[in-house]
Amino acid sequence: MKKKLFITVSALLLSLSSCDYLDVSNQLAGGLQNTDEVFENVNYTKRWYANIFSKIPDYSGINHSGISGFQNPWTSICDELVTGYGDAANYNSSDKNASTVSFHRYGMCYKLIRQANIFLEKAHPIVTGGTQGDNLQEDELKDMKANARFMRAFYHYLLFEQYGAIILVKDKLFDPTESQDYCRNSIDEVLEYLDAEFLSSANELRQEPIEEDEYKGWPTKGVALAVRAKMWMYAASPLLNGGYAEALSLKNPDGKQLYPENDPKKWEKALSACKDFIDYAKGRYELHKVYQTNTDSHSDVQMIDYEKTLYTLFQEYNKEIIWATANNSWGGLDGDSFDRRIVPKSEKNGLGSTGVTQELVDAFYMSDGLPVQATAYLPKSPLYKENGTGKYKDNNIDGLSKKYTEVEVLNRNLNREPRFYNTVFFEGRQWPVSCNTTHFYFGGNAGVQSGQATKTGYMLFKRFNRSVSKTNPGVASKFRPSIIFRLADLYLLYAEAANEVNSKDPIVLEYLNKVRTRAGIPDIEKLNPAIIGNKELQRAAIQRERQIELATEGQRYFDVRRWMIADKNGEGRQFGFAHGMNTKGQDGSLEDFNRVVEVSPIVFNRKMYLYPIPDSEIRKSKGNLIQNPGW
Repeated sequence: MKKKLFITVSALLLSLSSCDYLDVSNQLAGGLQNTDEVFENVNYTKRWYANIFSKIPDYSGINHSGISGFQNPWTSICDELVTGYGDAANYNSSDKNASTVSFHRYGMCYKLIRQANIFLEKAHPIVTGGTQGDNLQEDELKDMKANARFMRAFYHYLLFEQYGAIILVKDKLFDPTESQDYCRNSIDEVLEYLDAEFLSSANELRQEPIEEDEYKGWPTKGVALAVRAKMWMYAASPLLNGGYAEALSLKNPDGKQLYPENDPKKWEKALSACKDFIDYAKGRYELHKVYQTNTDSHSDVQMIDYEKTLYTLFQEYNKEIIWATANNSWGGLDGDSFDRRIVPKSEKNGLGSTGVTQELVDAFYMSDGLPVQATAYLPKSPLYKENGTGKYKDNNIDGLSKKYTEVEVLNRNLNREPRFYNTVFFEGRQWPVSCNTTHFYFGGNAGVQSGQATKTGYMLFKRFNRSVSKTNPGVASKFRPSIIFRLADLYLLYAEAANEVNSKDPIVLEYLNKVRTRAGIPDIEKLNPAIIGNKELQRAAIQRERQIELATEGQRYFDVRRWMIADKNGEGRQFGFAHGMNTKGQDGSLEDFNRVVEVSPIVFNRKMYLYPIPDSEIRKSKGNLIQNPGW
């Protein structure tokens, strides 16, 4: 019955013309006067149900107009990207207030929570005596209600992630965006409710990862446990655990305190939740790895092909993915698409306006696993050179007929770790398919002299499919799953929680090193034995690893806030300027290009640790809805 359910819902989602449950109701308006009539019809019931899933996040959407909080504007409004196009492009250029901030999830989440509640209350078996498709059997409805219950909790989680203390809508049918009478629940009330919901969902949902590609967008036990683990990591981190002093004074009109004082035991709860997922994951999920035979050895030892591993991780469904959406918004090289703004101007239809910041470029390690600048936990790599040029050759990891040739590139881009080459496209590198050498300096074939182009002198390369091209042997568009949660994220969360509970726990470095090893760099304690058991050094190393491993996947924006390092000088700094190469330097001068300059302002102040409740909601609440600090 599970397979029938997934096929039905997949088809229904494709048929929906709108994401708003009110639009679904309007489509049903021909003779149907209320929702009770909707749930007397199998087709209408399933359409209502399918629309509950319509705002599963799609983190592939980063650089287009109309981008929403259910996509990924987050990578462009922190220190990862400077996008030259779309609604997130100029977001950081000025301060915001509660009426001008964009990318809210508030209203839509509550609409879908309400739709889930209506379904859970009113949907019932329908037996018409006709064909199987005319009936809704009890066992199928049971599965549908389990999924709807999870999605109700998940939309609450998305609100919690963005706004902190929220209004809980457990089983009521009201819409708090239309009501004036409801107050926010405290953080601890939200945690208690969602923890119970995710645990219950974990027992009710499909118990094993879904093998069929076309159904992988649906929640499973692993998804529920992963979301629960991430929720407790937010709850234990400083932002929501007593570290944000301005929030501690917030109280509802009845005197209820919304944000709690520090409770160190929440780290123990976070560690336990992470362990629940890790224990479940064994034998079900694994870090994605592609192997090659070592032809220089007589032992046929299987070696990890790091470049191909990191590339294919984002190109196909694999066992590392816990949850991904099947929304194909990559869009090829026409119109307002991800791919078009990844491909450089030197290629047909390319715009190349998605620029990686120098801050992210410098975060990646060198091939020896050491950083480009000394940190508290690791010394500077002797391999790093800022000036001059050297020879570079890409691996032909996509199997295209054309081979890369050796090219001259800046030394600062040589001898970097494999994740750097999968994420960052840089000056002088050859573009796949065409093998054209790309120049981002002023006057170069992909430079800023006219129209759109990268402002930082780098382009995002991660998640691009290296066969997409307007020229042969390219393809117009290529499907890639858009990852919501993957195992490396949970491994690093597990290491982080273990470090905060007991820094001498071997779990800390074991799970940090699992991610480093898959990336092709040495275990961190081999580079600095003094890091072992040192909470502060291990914490810094884990934070850097999350910055690199999850770059542009929608995590960094929320990480630097929950850690409360966004307003501090250092690796979490979210104020001042994003930097890049000198793309507006002397015409044709590579030497002038190779200077780090300020590219785009980043505005951050203390109020931005939490998103504001939409100002329109505050105004109509008649004092019942308390705004987050500073807004």
